[in-house]
Amino acid sequence: MIKKSRKIFIIDDDDAIRDGCKQVLNRKGFEVDCCADAEEGFQMALRNSYDLILLDVKMPKVNGMDILKRLKKENISSKIIMITGYGTIPLAVEAMRYGAFDFLTKPYSARDLVEAVNNALDEEKLDQAHDLSVLVGNSDYMKELKAAIVRIAKSDSTILITGPSGTGKELVARTIHRLSPRAHRPFVPVDCSSLAENLMESELFGHAKGAFSGATESRDGRFQMADTGTLFLDEISNINLNIQAKLLRVIQEREVPRVGKSIPEKVDVRLIAATNRDLHAEVAAGKFREDLFYRLSVVPLDIKPLREHKADILPIAEYYLDYYRKKHKSKVRRFSEEAKKSLLSYQWPGNVRELKNTVERLCVLCDNETVNLSDIFYYGQSESGNAPPVDVLSGGVTLVEVEKEHIKKALKHFNFQINKTAKFLGIDRKTLRMKMRNYNITSES
Repeated sequence: MIKKSRKIFIIDDDDAIRDGCKQVLNRKGFEVDCCADAEEGFQMALRNSYDLILLDVKMPKVNGMDILKRLKKENISSKIIMITGYGTIPLAVEAMRYGAFDFLTKPYSARDLVEAVNNALDEEKLDQAHDLSVLVGNSDYMKELKAAIVRIAKSDSTILITGPSGTGKELVARTIHRLSPRAHRPFVPVDCSSLAENLMESELFGHAKGAFSGATESRDGRFQMADTGTLFLDEISNINLNIQAKLLRVIQEREVPRVGKSIPEKVDVRLIAATNRDLHAEVAAGKFREDLFYRLSVVPLDIKPLREHKADILPIAEYYLDYYRKKHKSKVRRFSEEAKKSLLSYQWPGNVRELKNTVERLCVLCDNETVNLSDIFYYGQSESGNAPPVDVLSGGVTLVEVEKEHIKKALKHFNFQINKTAKFLGIDRKTLRMKMRNYNITSES
């Protein structure tokens, strides 16, 4: 239980909301101070030690966002919950990037208020500002996505995440889990495309000892592992029709049919599924059950390809530049203006995953503090036909020459270890050896 001596401060120019909140929280045993003026509230927050501040986003003279930034600059220890109307949800999500714990959307009930306060004062609750920070980008699209994630996380509904490969569907699923009431319970990811068809049922639902040849002991499936937590089924379209029927029943009954056991087992699992395919088309082609599709897509969430929110390319690139330069102890510190233009002009067929891998390669292979045009090579260009403009390759250097130099740098970095170099370049060993022969690259060259 939350201690009743906790002190709460409300900064809101709306008399009805301010007084109503105070009455509700007083009845719950909290000590509550109030202020209608933003500037005066800022000074009171500095003078007093509050456990929690409820701060309105929209106020006259000085808005809540400015007060939030100033309070965080002063390093106050108070948790902060922003109060916002529907029209300013993206602004409230932005506030969490600056350190707000949560936000309340008007109109909210007394129950919503108490729940938000208890969550903020629960020291074991994960910080939402941190959890949302892994979703890099500040475009209108990213603001809307973050706001949707926060709303979705609070429910327990089944979610279907759609979008092309490399857009970060699992990252979104993990963020939803971390912001949910199940945050301290298991998150179990399953790549359905990697499950052998003859073992899929056992992998998902578990099996009893002796259920089949080789089943020398009972084993939990992914549903049992995720009990009380979240199960993430990635590439759900790869599940065959037989397993789809059983999965449908599990979702409906919340019971798991362990292989070799007649009595199903109750499970409490929040299900998040994801796919890069068009499930409507899969249903029309008879490859995916229509009833399962509707069961999975209670809350649909579509993730756009990176080329459709290009404003996020440079923030993402700079985020990973900072991450990988520390990881690899790299000299690289920045992108040149020409390099930035190149990153923005490329279509990124592999989406965020490709951008992330490209930046890591640069941190490993670039010898300078500044990434220049000549350092950049896009491995996805031959597949997509979206090669960067000719002028991104300085001095008339051909793509063949760029690739040759790129491979030579990678091989030297990994001391000509073929396995490590091939994995780093994102190609298999056979392809790497072929390119080494074609380019006459040896350890002596």
